Amino acid sequence: MQADHDTWAPRRVDVPLASAVNDYLLRIQQLGAVEGPGGAVGLNPALEPVLEALHHLLAGGEVEVRVTRRGHASLVHELRQRVEDATREVNLLQQVAGSSLTTTV
Repeated sequence: MQADHDTWAPRRVDVPLASAVNDYLLRIQQLGAVEGPGGAVGLNPALEPVLEALHHLLAGGEVEVRVTRRGHASLVHELRQRVEDATREVNLLQQVAGSSLTTTV
């Protein structure tokens, strides 16, 4: 974000993603991570405390996570596998490129 907010305008940027990262992000979107019509999309309110905890953890804080009701085991397994696949693909791409070109989840 620019310092002069009067001239700031949103702009689209292209971010290189490993295909498995893209697939994971699309899948969690399909599952409801974000909601609302185009132009009014927002984070699913149930995810707000998770994101807040993540922000505190990344800022040097400490968090505690507790699952109060388990989700469908097959879907949890699918998502975990997608994260593992994305991480593996990112690492492979970085080894081939010799530099950090992508990010993982």
